[in-house]
Amino acid sequence: MAEPTVQRVRIYLNGEDSVNGQPLYKAVIDELRQSGATGTTVLLALTGFGPRRQMLADAMRQPVVIEWVDNATRIQRLLPLLSRLIGDALVTLEPVTIVQGVLRPTGPFRTTQLVADLMQADSPVIDAAAPLLDVLEPFVTGRVEVLAVVEHDTVIGTISLHELVWRAGLRVPPYLLSMLEPAERAAILTPLQAVTAGAIANREIRGVHATMPITQALTRMIEWGYNQLPVLDPLGRLAGMFGQHEVLQAVAHQSESGDAAGLGVQVGMVMQAATARATLGQSLATALALLITTPGQSLFVVDGDGHVVGILRLSKVLSNLQDDERTSVLTALQSTQRVQPTALPGARRTIDAFLEPPPPVLAINASLGVAARQLLMINTERLPVVDSEGRLSGIIARGALVRALLQHE
Repeated sequence: MAEPTVQRVRIYLNGEDSVNGQPLYKAVIDELRQSGATGTTVLLALTGFGPRRQMLADAMRQPVVIEWVDNATRIQRLLPLLSRLIGDALVTLEPVTIVQGVLRPTGPFRTTQLVADLMQADSPVIDAAAPLLDVLEPFVTGRVEVLAVVEHDTVIGTISLHELVWRAGLRVPPYLLSMLEPAERAAILTPLQAVTAGAIANREIRGVHATMPITQALTRMIEWGYNQLPVLDPLGRLAGMFGQHEVLQAVAHQSESGDAAGLGVQVGMVMQAATARATLGQSLATALALLITTPGQSLFVVDGDGHVVGILRLSKVLSNLQDDERTSVLTALQSTQRVQPTALPGARRTIDAFLEPPPPVLAINASLGVAARQLLMINTERLPVVDSEGRLSGIIARGALVRALLQHE
């Protein structure tokens, strides 16, 4: 398929033009960036005059020209969005020839693929006045990673695990709450009963538009450190959610269909080599000290030769502890200080009795497409990567895979 014709748009403005308290040219740039334009340049002219033949004398009234070079399809889609901002400003359009440079790098996502093509339209929201217990429900069930907070149907902020920990003070992972005894759960949640969704929401609204290209949305998601972002319509209402899961689904589909641009990179190039692990026969107390600080509260367990023989999860350990032992683990989870093994149960027991079967492993030379399919197939956050001898070399996590895909765009 031929590359769409490249065109250049020029928008002629006045330096003193403004909208909503900011210079008009900045509002235009922001609109184009949010909507997925490839790139723009703002040029400040020395002087000039328009149809009324008025010379613009002072610096504040100097002419400003916005140059926007993009493919014709994208220009046709985005140019009408500017009309409400620029009014009757002069706009020109002309074909250009690209002599050097790349408008859009090649990679697993097509240049015209937008957030709307991948986003999850049916997403839960929470009212700003709702109690924290209602906020927790979708996190406990694993339905969301980021929850949009609304007032009068408008998104006013978001809540992620970060907000639950640092704004609400909930340091016990939400998924563990469902397996606690009523008294244990009450001890954790009762102090939080007066907290509302609006009180802990991050009100710096970090969302994307449905018309934004996938690569641009991924850049935002990585910059902000989120696994999922709300998709907002022009009125600030929730249109859906876009996150790592949707990206992996698209990548897995492309890999299966043979469209493997950017997916042949080996996981060994992007894996995390230095990773927390436990060893068969290790004391439970030592492993717990590491386990409670590890993302996802799970560790891959290796034997003496470095082969993956199982996985140790905090949920499995906790379900097999009783009374004071459970209390000490829950106390350690809620501590803001690093907990030493001596404060945890299991100094004279090994982890062997608590192991679950190992997950599938990825060969160090497996492709990113294969990794995406495996992560989706078993619905996990990360997988072990092994060398040619089957020894644990590192892990590949969803976030690292998504970053690698963006780097190879």
